[in-house]
Amino acid sequence: MTDALARLPELLLDAVFMVDEGGRIVFVNPACRAIFGYAPEEMAGRIILDFIHPDDQARTVAEMGHVLNGRPGLGFENRYLRKDGSVAHIMWSARWSPDHRLRIGVARDISERKLAEQRQAGMLALATAAHGAETLPELFCAFERILQGLLPLRGMAVVLQPGERLAYASTPSGSAPPDAAGWHHVSLSASGIAFGEMRLDLGRHGALAARDIDLLEFTAGQAGAVIERLALHADLAHAARYDELTGLPNRRLFQDRILSAIARCRRGQSRGALLFIDLDDFKQVNDQHGHVVGDQLLHAIARRITSCVREADTVARIGGDEFVALLENVADHAQAEAVARKIQQVIATPLVLAGSTLQPHASIGIALYPEHGEVIDQLMRHADQAMYAAKAARKAAAA
Repeated sequence: MTDALARLPELLLDAVFMVDEGGRIVFVNPACRAIFGYAPEEMAGRIILDFIHPDDQARTVAEMGHVLNGRPGLGFENRYLRKDGSVAHIMWSARWSPDHRLRIGVARDISERKLAEQRQAGMLALATAAHGAETLPELFCAFERILQGLLPLRGMAVVLQPGERLAYASTPSGSAPPDAAGWHHVSLSASGIAFGEMRLDLGRHGALAARDIDLLEFTAGQAGAVIERLALHADLAHAARYDELTGLPNRRLFQDRILSAIARCRRGQSRGALLFIDLDDFKQVNDQHGHVVGDQLLHAIARRITSCVREADTVARIGGDEFVALLENVADHAQAEAVARKIQQVIATPLVLAGSTLQPHASIGIALYPEHGEVIDQLMRHADQAMYAAKAARKAAAA
């Protein structure tokens, strides 16, 4: 029985330490090899602090002092450095033996539990970051910071389809070639749509551990959901401000633009012009050729009007066959009339749609800022009235 008790430390899976008052290891059982990678004789005679993670040494010394003063240390957790340089999370309990002048402790490896806790906390942090992200760079910067606490991540790049557009990079080159050593690629997708991939520099070859694969797939899933959400929001925002048929600004965005233009004209004491453009006899196109041809015509008219103005000007579709062109920094009425004539000429160019040759015409009314009004309603009313007057004059001339 005595021999069995004497050999008990050799049979334990936990590490048993005996440490003298100076912190030197007097005895350690064979379990230390499985936990720390050292043979017992490699640890015996050395200062125990040599094996403790530098960031945990101060609080460990404080705990050891309490044990030396007679207070048992129960369930204390700290980190040790294994022989291969990796980190071991340890929970130990110790008592001071005054008869032998030794601190006797039992240490248990809780690395797997701590890693699981860290991974769970990391996944929660990833989900939280995904929920709050408003831009992709913000999202992937947060993801990289979180993953660096869970993986040996040295750099990250994110490319999106189509065209391998770089969305985020923390590496000097921005991204890595597909066969770059140490880089791992994870696809980004949601709802069956592929968005691109994350490229992570983990600095090592070969297959990843299953838990690391699960972590990266979770990260990719969160990223894919955010990309889908941001894309949907962008689509909705675009739809709220742009005409679906022509791609031009709609009435809402046009009102924002004209408000800004009026403010600039007021500050710079400059003129602006508003052209109200209405297609003549557009209803006949729909009646004779169908709404599909009518839609094609509106799309073509939008391109033609846009080609006649400067890039800084705004062309909008405000409803049906009605368009407006907002011109800034206009010298006088003659310049606005010249643009209107150009638009009428370009619109009147024949075009073939669905096998039919159409020759559209437009009536255009002009309002000048500030001569015809200094607010939107005044300018729109004047331009609208001028357009109807032009339309009536054209019909009278044709009669």
